[in-house]
Amino acid sequence: MQFFLEKRVNTSSWGQVLMLGVAFLLVLFISWFFFLAAGIEPMTAFQIIGEEIFLTKYGWQDLLVKMTPLMFTGLAVALAAQMQQWNIGAEGQFHMGTFAMTWVALHYDGQLPDGMLIVLMLIMAMIGGGFWGCIPGFLKARFGVNEIITSLLLNYVAAAWIDYLLFGAWRDPGTNNFPITKEFSEAAQLPSFGNTSIHAGLILAFVFIAIVAWVLWKTKLGFQIRLTGDNPDAARYSGVNIRTLTILVFAASGAIAGLAGFSEVAGIHYRLQQNISIGYGYTGIIVAWLARNHPLGVVLSAFFMSIVFVSAEVLQIEYGLPISMVYLYQGIILFTVLGSDIFTEYRLRITRFLV
Repeated sequence: MQFFLEKRVNTSSWGQVLMLGVAFLLVLFISWFFFLAAGIEPMTAFQIIGEEIFLTKYGWQDLLVKMTPLMFTGLAVALAAQMQQWNIGAEGQFHMGTFAMTWVALHYDGQLPDGMLIVLMLIMAMIGGGFWGCIPGFLKARFGVNEIITSLLLNYVAAAWIDYLLFGAWRDPGTNNFPITKEFSEAAQLPSFGNTSIHAGLILAFVFIAIVAWVLWKTKLGFQIRLTGDNPDAARYSGVNIRTLTILVFAASGAIAGLAGFSEVAGIHYRLQQNISIGYGYTGIIVAWLARNHPLGVVLSAFFMSIVFVSAEVLQIEYGLPISMVYLYQGIILFTVLGSDIFTEYRLRITRFLV
């Protein structure tokens, strides 16, 4: 008897929905044994997680706050993937967006009219992230360098650059030498909704998702992006300048990832600090994958990933689990979902050997 995976000819929408349902049941099943191994009563844990996330004001706030940067980074990765280009550098572009906007906040606070400072910070975040995205795009277009390697390595460069500034020129001397900048003024902060931590960055994320969806399916540029991803030779013969388009898409992808950094700093922390990202850029890759690189699907997958993040925090707070166990729990969930996703593209075939 032999087992092998066979690629499906067609994948129906109902089949994808069914597989997601199976993945959800597998997550519950595996989580049950994880809780037992950790000495936690499973039904009680499920109840506490559900109540803390969905039945409390702070649970919903935390969900939407974490969902915001995930929507940006997921959209950034998905946009490049529409052209079959793999932007693994959203984490670095996130950091370079925070660098550019923080530079504006530190140097121009109090020198610009009301409303101008936050707009300039937004623009600079896009420029910072877009520039960082241009580098692997240019190297890919001009020299054929693998964009996965270059964009990934640039993540470490960006993080090191931020640390250099936070331990040096930008460190606030009034905070006992912690690696953080001084707090931004109110003019450099995104407005929040009422007495909550939910801020205008969430609305901005939905706006950019709508813009990218419109560009991809309603404009000539979007058609060229999708055509190049589906059939580069056909795109080339139809007159598409693939080199220029590659650089443009990576720049746009990086600019969107830069907005994730902008929303996190200007909407939540009001200052730049070390480890400002909890892996939002890397998680954006998973968000885009689960969304099938569709901008509208990014909303649902970002919401799912924020549930994973917040549920892990609940377990750590309620049961005092060590951070290693929390990461293990997150990994189990993601591995189960991504593993189940394989069967939307492939089917398991079993053949018997005849004697």
